[in-house]
Amino acid sequence: MGAAKLKTAMNAYLFNAGVGRSQNHPTRGLQTWDSCESAILYGGDVDQAQKKFEGWCRSSPDQENPVGTVIKRVVAAQFIEELLTESGSRTLDWREMSHRVMETVPATAVDDFEQGYWVDVNQAVPPGKIGFDVDAVKRDLAEDIWSGLNWSPTKTFLFLVSVLSSPPTPADPDAEFESGETDSNEADEDGAGEAVPDLDAVIASLPEMREKEAAALVEARNSVVAGWLWRKFAAETRLAANEIQVGQCCGIFAME
Repeated sequence: MGAAKLKTAMNAYLFNAGVGRSQNHPTRGLQTWDSCESAILYGGDVDQAQKKFEGWCRSSPDQENPVGTVIKRVVAAQFIEELLTESGSRTLDWREMSHRVMETVPATAVDDFEQGYWVDVNQAVPPGKIGFDVDAVKRDLAEDIWSGLNWSPTKTFLFLVSVLSSPPTPADPDAEFESGETDSNEADEDGAGEAVPDLDAVIASLPEMREKEAAALVEARNSVVAGWLWRKFAAETRLAANEIQVGQCCGIFAME
């Protein structure tokens, strides 16, 4: 039997960008830094959504000393069309999710320990480990992990699950050197010598900046349960074995 297909939301995308910032401060002079920006956009095609996202990244709230922005890398993923919950799944209402995120941001920013963003979900619920129920998932965790998480079924949170692509296979160093030398020569001939500056290594190594296969919104009592719900949902699909990142939901914006 072949792997089941995942249904994706036609007009909803997760964007992550690695950006370089610079600003001339009146007293401290020129300051530069790299950061990672994230947003969910719905209601348009991927090209329209990315254009709006990049415009948002470049906007500067400081009009007197505007912040200059260079977008160094953008990764995007399409959402599956269902909201995963402990009682089943249902079609996503993006307007409802946007309002929910706006209402919960102040609370989650103050105290998010019990939600479990600190847990390595890929170790807690690795591919193929599909427990029978939430109690079984909890029993498989070390005490120093489960004791710090929220287990109340009446208290749930909205999680963003990013399904990461497999890391690229390391290339043959000799072949890479030869290829790079050729590419450089070709670039000089074409006059395309303006390269985007490298992204800070710390920012570039973040899971957010990895290429992604899909994204999902999950409502659960903690990040481990959110990861378990994804593993169950994806068990018969081509994404069953992929690494995942479970984090706090970022801002959700309509294309209207």
